[in-house]
Amino acid sequence: MLSYKHGFHAGNHADVLKHIVLIYLYNLEKKHNKSISYVDTHSGNGIYKYISRYMDKNKEYKYGIKKIEKYSGENNLIINYLKKLKIISKNNNFYPGSPCIISNISHNSDKLFFCELHKNEYESLKINHNKFTNVKIIKTDGFKYIDKVAYNKKSFFILIDPSYEIKEDYENINYILDNLEKKYENSKIIIWYPIVNYSENDLFIENIRKKGIGNLLNIELPIMPNDEEKRMKGSGLLIINFKEKKILKDLKNLVKDLHFYLKYSEDVYNPKVRYL
Repeated sequence: MLSYKHGFHAGNHADVLKHIVLIYLYNLEKKHNKSISYVDTHSGNGIYKYISRYMDKNKEYKYGIKKIEKYSGENNLIINYLKKLKIISKNNNFYPGSPCIISNISHNSDKLFFCELHKNEYESLKINHNKFTNVKIIKTDGFKYIDKVAYNKKSFFILIDPSYEIKEDYENINYILDNLEKKYENSKIIIWYPIVNYSENDLFIENIRKKGIGNLLNIELPIMPNDEEKRMKGSGLLIINFKEKKILKDLKNLVKDLHFYLKYSEDVYNPKVRYL
């Protein structure tokens, strides 16, 4: 369904949602912590040029960042995201992935761990982030890495962003959710997932709801109408252990604007922001 290469999808509607929320929540954490230990489990290479054989193939960025980059509204989360992108990519010839974004907004005291299993992506990731002294790049399966290093007294900020091309990705997500109290009680976690089929996605969310996890916020941003075509019709985020009360209101305002700008037509489901 989805190509593993991040570059095929860089800058699309899912990246816009994911990166706006990532910047927002990371900056909130920086207000309360002198040092953040951040883990990106599926990093990719971090920099995606618009003129390349990956981004140019499907041009998904035209339905994501290019629809929002001239945003004229008043939502501060979107405005701040666009400002950060402009600073990071001065000539606007590439879209920064999550490692590039976090490297540029982190403090030197933060410790950043970027996991990437695929050799070519790993090598590019090292080159693209060699100027950052607080970054450690690890050639490994990100799921295995966090299972090895995390324990419930240690606090991490974790972004989990697999391709979901294989069934094991969903199994690994369920394993993490089933072991939150054992391993991740003090960690802040953002899990991204694609919406390909709305009915199957409802079952996925219902199974998570049945786990009875406390402080689990769910965002869903549908972009395309409900049809039989196999494509990513939207995406969602599971946001775990972020406790500030303002987050719910801020994210509701965010997805309302994003839905207006990014939806393909008027017959698209409404976005959701709710605690499960």
